[in-house]
Amino acid sequence: MRRPVSASGLVVYLGIAVYIVLMSYYTLLKYLTFHTHAADLGVFAQALASTLYYHRLLYESVDVAIIPRPGPIGYSFLDVHFSPTLFLFLPIYAVYPSPATLLVAQTILIALGALPIYWLGKYLGRDWLGAFFAIIYLVNPLVQGVNSFDFHMEAIFMPLALYSTYFLITRRWRIYYPMLLLTLGTIEFAPIPMTLLGLYYVIINARRRRELIHGVLTIAISMVVLLIALWMKTVLNPLGPTTASPLSGLPEQYASSFSFGILISVIKDPLLIPRLYSMHGTEKFLYFLELYAPTAFTSFLDPLVLPSLTWPLASFLTNDVIYYSPFFQYSSFSIPFIILSSLIAVSKTHTEQQRRLMALILISTLIVLLGVSPLIHFQYQLTRVDYEIWNALRLIPSNATVLVQNNLYPPFSNNINAYTQWYPWLRPEYIVAQPNSPWFTWWGTPYNEYVNAALMEGYGVYMVLGNSLLVLRANYTGKPVICEPVALNITPSTVSLINGQAINGKIAHTSNEPPGTWFMVNVTLPPGQYDIVIQYSWVGPEYLRLLNITLAYIKVNGYTIDLTIDNNESLITIYNKYYGSIAITVYANYVVNTTIYIERFIINGPVCN
Repeated sequence: MRRPVSASGLVVYLGIAVYIVLMSYYTLLKYLTFHTHAADLGVFAQALASTLYYHRLLYESVDVAIIPRPGPIGYSFLDVHFSPTLFLFLPIYAVYPSPATLLVAQTILIALGALPIYWLGKYLGRDWLGAFFAIIYLVNPLVQGVNSFDFHMEAIFMPLALYSTYFLITRRWRIYYPMLLLTLGTIEFAPIPMTLLGLYYVIINARRRRELIHGVLTIAISMVVLLIALWMKTVLNPLGPTTASPLSGLPEQYASSFSFGILISVIKDPLLIPRLYSMHGTEKFLYFLELYAPTAFTSFLDPLVLPSLTWPLASFLTNDVIYYSPFFQYSSFSIPFIILSSLIAVSKTHTEQQRRLMALILISTLIVLLGVSPLIHFQYQLTRVDYEIWNALRLIPSNATVLVQNNLYPPFSNNINAYTQWYPWLRPEYIVAQPNSPWFTWWGTPYNEYVNAALMEGYGVYMVLGNSLLVLRANYTGKPVICEPVALNITPSTVSLINGQAINGKIAHTSNEPPGTWFMVNVTLPPGQYDIVIQYSWVGPEYLRLLNITLAYIKVNGYTIDLTIDNNESLITIYNKYYGSIAITVYANYVVNTTIYIERFIINGPVCN
């Protein structure tokens, strides 16, 4: 008969279930509100889809820009990263080919990483302690940070490393070695912490020859896989990725993007280490605290902490802050060993001290959770505009050649003809952008420039949803098939007041302020026709009505709008040929004892007819 599930086990299983529901909802909400990205959710979705449906081995277009010359299998994700474990996701993706599948699968795998933590506690004779650390793992804000940022093989390393370490410590060799190979196959950096895991096992079994051999084998296998990974990258991408961005004042080989070349360089010249570590020193120190503070630094009481140091020590050699940020995937190289080493260290203490340490760890985890949890600091809400964008994107043929902005790319990632970068040889049929997203003007893929270049080359506006979506189509001359104008309300908080003030939420110019430039505002608009409506009022001597005086005037794109005493509203229509900024400058005339108020200043457009 099966033994009934213990109370501690129920707590862990319930924690896993809650985590899966919560994080799946959160990551899917990011996807549905267009806060996931081509790099890297779209990369993996396209790589799997191209293998399943287009017979091109892990082809993905996002990294084409950093592959100077494709190797024997053509452009492929394998040109950039050594990730044979990724092939296990092919049958999963085939069941439901959508980026959402990857987000949910990643969440489930990360959640199941709590099981070997609990099992290790049971193995050590500390069931409740194991359950406690399993929950601490699920609550850890850096685990949430790894899980919440798209899909990555680094994230898959985390649960696999937890299982590998558990099977190593419990001497389950038939399971351990296949699990070790899966862990090593996640990404080319994986062999480094796993080598140190083998070294840890050698250290704790120095006098046990039968056990010692497994530590030595772990080191040997890890190093062999590392050499294979480096060799494969030289074969598949012989010129190497073109991501090097030199650090200020240092030779070009010290790139902001992490590479093994950095490690080789500092081995040759160790004096570079303090210089490299001092760059972004505050961020690196805070990241170190965010890694180890949740377990109250108790992980340093056990040698299993050794593998966890590989990533911070390596990543601190770069100046790219994403490598030491709690909101990206790289913490996964350290978290498994931090959690397990802390569990082992606390298990060795007496009962009363265990309780105190558990309370300290819980408090520390909650403090860091409040400080850096993505669930707290980055919240998303599905809006009517999101539904409209999804409906609009469905009108684009699934096999069309499309150039798609980073945050809009994942819905197109099953299309082998979807790109994020406009290469000289590419002639996309559609260009899809979201002007109100920061990715629209990102220097790596400047869609504001792509849009204007396309308009100059004969592309037409095919769809426009205010500033939320802009779709251009090659050689299109008709009316937009979807058009939703936007009303921009110019308020005191959105203008640069030169000689004026805000009074009761209105932009005002009083008789105490000098004439001349009143206020200025710059508005960035998609191409199209716009109506500018200004409603105003004034307070002053009544006899001025007889003189029909111009109180102020507005200059927009070379046009002038007069605000006269005998009216309270002015209207002008302008045409914006390209996507760009419109400069509006308002000038006030001197009118004795008179105050002018801008009641409403609205820009409506693009006019859909």
